[in-house]
Amino acid sequence: MNIAIIGCGYIGSSLAEHFSKLGHHVTTTTRSTKRLDQLKDISHKSLILYGKDENEIELLIQENDVLILTVAADSPDQYEEAYLTTALSIRHAATTSHSPKTLIYTSSSSVYGDHHGRWVDERSELLNKSEEGQILIDTEETLLSLKEFGWNVCIFRLSEIYGPGRDLLSRFKNIEGRKLPGKGQNYTNMVHKEDIVGGIIYALNHRLEGIFNLTDDDHPKRMEFYDMIAQEHNLPKVEWDPSLLRLHSGNKRISNHKMKASGYVFTRPHRVIVPLEA
Repeated sequence: MNIAIIGCGYIGSSLAEHFSKLGHHVTTTTRSTKRLDQLKDISHKSLILYGKDENEIELLIQENDVLILTVAADSPDQYEEAYLTTALSIRHAATTSHSPKTLIYTSSSSVYGDHHGRWVDERSELLNKSEEGQILIDTEETLLSLKEFGWNVCIFRLSEIYGPGRDLLSRFKNIEGRKLPGKGQNYTNMVHKEDIVGGIIYALNHRLEGIFNLTDDDHPKRMEFYDMIAQEHNLPKVEWDPSLLRLHSGNKRISNHKMKASGYVFTRPHRVIVPLEA
């Protein structure tokens, strides 16, 4: 197949390596000139691409059977450009495409907003009414509308990502000695990089359609989770300050039942606290 990975970063790079090794023709895009040389080593073609580059996106659609959208915004003011503008450009280009394509998009479970600790699944109401949250919701709706043109569309709502280079112990050490906002009573929802990459590959191989949560089986409260890491590695416990604005808004427990029911078996259903590089 001809596969384009738009926004080829932490997740996209592993996908590019995987598909290239299987003999597929892989095109990768980035918004960073510094990333181009790195992408040339793991793909057949790499280019600078912005969401507003409709002509380039139209060419990508013409040249590829599969589009994997793993874009990420570096800051809140880049959300619209990175997500919604890209989605709108793809939809506009799709109107002139003569053959339906497959599109896989990595969204965020933050679209669910605050459900006060209740379980949420793919049918739950989207309560994130922030500007960034609404952009993510509009992006999902725009991409799902591609089904009007016969496209196969699969959207993954990702929980907080961890994995090599983002291991849990190193992240814990980064907050050591600081007071964290809130009381630490929000539930945690995380997913390992292997299961994002594995889920995308599974979706492509099995032609999954619709929306799926990608999250692991574990949902301890954040205080409980950080205490577990501290105890495991003989480190000081994190202190909490309810007077500070909470970093992790939107308390909920995210269900991965739909993804499991599709037949996918999570490789990392439980969290690994030790450094993943060890």
